[in-house]
Amino acid sequence: MDIIKPFMLEDGLFRGSFISADDAISKMMENHNYPPVVQSYLTQVALLAIALSAGIKYNGVFSLQIKGNGPISTLFCDITTDYKIRGYAVYDKERLTGELSNMNDAIGHGQMLFSVAQIGQEPYQGVVALTGNSLTDTVKEYFKLSEQIATDIVLRQNKNEARLIILQQMPDKQGISAEEKADLWETVSILLNSVKDIELFSEKLTPDEILFRLFHANGITVFPDNIPSYECRCYRDKMFGFLKKLSSSEREELYQDGKITTGCQFCNEQYIFTREDFE
Repeated sequence: MDIIKPFMLEDGLFRGSFISADDAISKMMENHNYPPVVQSYLTQVALLAIALSAGIKYNGVFSLQIKGNGPISTLFCDITTDYKIRGYAVYDKERLTGELSNMNDAIGHGQMLFSVAQIGQEPYQGVVALTGNSLTDTVKEYFKLSEQIATDIVLRQNKNEARLIILQQMPDKQGISAEEKADLWETVSILLNSVKDIELFSEKLTPDEILFRLFHANGITVFPDNIPSYECRCYRDKMFGFLKKLSSSEREELYQDGKITTGCQFCNEQYIFTREDFE
């Protein structure tokens, strides 16, 4: 299932999204032979990137990157305005020992970087140290400290499927006290975390039905779906254009056996160029 289902609670006091991108993520990984633990963490980054991009208005590319000193050193995913995702991971196979279910064991100490590259505007970047025992802990801490936005996230995985529900508190509304808002937030957060895997991965329940089960007493309003899909934006002409801008001497250093071979980290596609291509 591939879906981004936005919703609102308590007449706009809280907003959220139900997200699944099973097919898109599967295609993103199909040309890589990632070990299961790397697949798991890259899946988490992809869903978090979709969730965070769904909460902002932008015209360009949103990216989420994890850098660490553990066995998995890089996790990267970006998503365009029209919900096209791609991503890749860098890891040390020899250090991938044990279960590595804890973020600190798998990724180690490091940072999470948010970036928004918008057409015609200066790029925006946010950085936060990896915190807690999971990537979701880090995201929640970032919003708490940097944006002062209460955020809760449920992210569950089951074999080749993953589901994410993000919930955020919106700016103050007139006519409601801070105590009332805090009480309502505690209630909806408890309800969010009460969701069961059997519901999230049910073949019979739709996202609308799952959300209604959780929040029917909180004035839930759902909005039209968006559909994430996989797309790598690399292509031969783009690689050729980059190489052509190099000087002849710079290109000469790249030849091996009369060929320059370039590869894309995202899709693992390789492009081969010879001297004749640049004549």
